[in-house]
This record gives sequence, C-alpha cells and structure tokens, in this order.
Amino acid sequence: MREQDQDWTPSRVVGEIKIRGGNLRALSRSSGLQADTLRNALYRHCPKYERIISDYLQVPVEQIWPSRYQLKTKK
Repeated sequence: MREQDQDWTPSRVVGEIKIRGGNLRALSRSSGLQADTLRNALYRHCPKYERIISDYLQVPVEQIWPSRYQLKTKK
C-alpha cells in the first residue's frame, strides 16, 4: 500500500498542527467548540471536524484520511 493511500496517524495530524504553531485544543476553541472536541476526528469519521483540521493544515481532507473519503464503486 502506498503512503498516500494510508490515513495519517493521529500523532502525525497533531504534529503537523504543532509545526504550524497551533495545537488541537486551541483549534477546537477557536472554532467555537469545546477544547477536546476535534480529537474525535482523529479516531472516527466526523466530516465537520475533519474539515476544520484540513482547512487549518491547508491539506485536502481526502489526503489526510483517504480511507474515509474513498469513492464507493457500485457492483
């Protein structure tokens, strides 16, 4: 499996936020959410929260969590 086909690990997401000078709790609060709300996106599909993180990182949500946004093919 290619690296771009794998979801980022939670530690990578948090690390990328830190590299950009932020942290997950502050990002949650600045988005009008409770401090730990965005942590949910690290472990389960939460489109609204994933989009907030994606927008902050300026990385497409499909690139961070490709398994959550794969095209569903009909058989």
